[in-house]
Amino acid sequence: MEELDLAFVEETVKRVGSGKEKVLELLQAIQGHYGYLPNEALRRVCELTEITPASIAGVSTFYDQFRHRPAGKHIIHVCIGTACHVKGAESVYDAFRTHLGIPEGEDTDAQKLFTVERIACLGCCTLAPAVQIDDVTYGHLTRETVPQVLSDFLKHEQARAASPTKSHGLRKGKADPRGEVRIGLGSCCVARGSGKLHGALQEALAQTGLQVPVKRVGCVGMCHQTPLLEIVLPNQSSHLYARVRPEDAKSIIQRHFGVRGPHRKLSNAVSTALDRLLTDEKWEPVTRYSIHVRDQAVSDFLGRQIH
Repeated sequence: MEELDLAFVEETVKRVGSGKEKVLELLQAIQGHYGYLPNEALRRVCELTEITPASIAGVSTFYDQFRHRPAGKHIIHVCIGTACHVKGAESVYDAFRTHLGIPEGEDTDAQKLFTVERIACLGCCTLAPAVQIDDVTYGHLTRETVPQVLSDFLKHEQARAASPTKSHGLRKGKADPRGEVRIGLGSCCVARGSGKLHGALQEALAQTGLQVPVKRVGCVGMCHQTPLLEIVLPNQSSHLYARVRPEDAKSIIQRHFGVRGPHRKLSNAVSTALDRLLTDEKWEPVTRYSIHVRDQAVSDFLGRQIH
């Protein structure tokens, strides 16, 4: 067996401290680095600090966040909260184990690719039964959709590895004074695709040359309408777009903020025309997703909110 590199433990003790009260912080750091609590690392902590083996045993067995066995590369958290339990979470949990060939008494597949764990609540009750694989959330699962979810996640990982996320943050002092874009990134929002939409917005702003702030907001309280975009313009009512797809982001940005410069306008027009010509999906105008803020139900919900 390969010898464990304990340099991280030594560096962490120097950074965090060696007092008895640091036991929880040190254990969390070790698990975050190794994926579990290796015995060699725990012994080294005791050698370098005032922390005793009994203290480590007490803390690491009390909190279920800690593992004493190696985990797979990816962690599958199956929510077993009330809503998910009622909707069949245990059946979904069993389906993941069966599909991955995990034997009784184990929680990780033979390839050490996936570890399957139950979790008390993911906070995505409207998507029950919900599952989170690393930072990607899936909703409305059934036994039959488990293979499809795993396949989708692996494709997502391959795409992310091939195309590292680029940062298109605002340059200081260059923000567009004409308004801002707000996008909900609560748990349900992300599970329904708001994370991908956020990335598409950043790409659209980079392509159009606009420096419009994109503000992350928490739960929007309209889970059934997510991904939800709010365009806020000075001295105007907000413009809301519901169930927005990533491919709609650029059109929405153009509608409300335009495109800067003749070169970008020409380039953007050509790009848009090619997108419509070459796509294998029927193009639909973004107006289809617009929500009228004066609608009684929307007005009653949003009218009293203060940003």
